[in-house]
Amino acid sequence: MSQIKALVDIQDIDSQLMEIEELLGDLPRKVKELIQEEDTLITDLSTGKVRLKEIEVELHKADTLVKAHREQVDKHKDQLFLVSNNKQYDALMHEIDFLKKELDTLETQDLEFMEEKSTLEETVTTQEKSLGILTADLKERRGKLEILLKETAEEKANLEKAREGKAKAVPEKYLTEYIRVRNARRGVAVIHIQSNACGGCGAFVPPQTLAEVKGGQVLRTCDACNRFLYWKE
Repeated sequence: MSQIKALVDIQDIDSQLMEIEELLGDLPRKVKELIQEEDTLITDLSTGKVRLKEIEVELHKADTLVKAHREQVDKHKDQLFLVSNNKQYDALMHEIDFLKKELDTLETQDLEFMEEKSTLEETVTTQEKSLGILTADLKERRGKLEILLKETAEEKANLEKAREGKAKAVPEKYLTEYIRVRNARRGVAVIHIQSNACGGCGAFVPPQTLAEVKGGQVLRTCDACNRFLYWKE
């Protein structure tokens, strides 16, 4: 098989592979993005629920301490009526003031925990709803992708195998150039000559080049667009 014939066949195969990719569209990318988004949501949701449990523990501890401090304040207030001198009275008042300050701190912490809990509960609820919607969307898209991949898997495998076989007839440097031109020329790197002109860009093909292309034994490219040229009867 001539090198130019191999390149023509490779381009035809690449066009078919491109059609398969277009059939899949952005579905593979979207599925990947949704999987990443789902993983992030699951992690955030798990972290939020763990923090809610921690807050519950802290609230319980704070409530217990608040109750204990209030009982101590009430106890010391009752003892004020039983003291017999100013020294004992001052000592009890000092202890009551100290307990009240600690009580204020504990109540402030308790309020902060309650506010954090309320905000976090709203966030967790929103995340759970978002996760449910996202998971359903992901399931649907993943199902479509699996069907399309299954339908095209055999065809794609056969095309890739055929391409590999054709590529063996073309030197690596020409394959590299073919890929470069194909990427630059919207998928068309090999074009036939039309009326002594490049069928891709319309540039004039010199007689010597035309004769060599007709012979089909050497690879020649268009001087203007760099596409590989071939003769089509």
